[in-house]
Amino acid sequence: MKPFYIDYPQEKIAEHQHAYRCLHCKIPTTIIFGLLENHAKDCAYRIHQGRWTQLEASLKPIQKHFDEPHIDEVD
Repeated sequence: MKPFYIDYPQEKIAEHQHAYRCLHCKIPTTIIFGLLENHAKDCAYRIHQGRWTQLEASLKPIQKHFDEPHIDEVD
């Protein structure tokens, strides 16, 4: 999972010189602030990235802790 999602397609807001918004949900980038959950719930980008995040989480190996003696421990 990425800490910030800034690779979504953007479009310029016509009324402002340096303002942009998500091409899909039309929410300004200053409100999205790089967070996936700040896109609209029906935003195509959010839905697509959410599926990748779920798939990535399901493919990660589960790390288990074993109570085995470690080499650097002193007896």
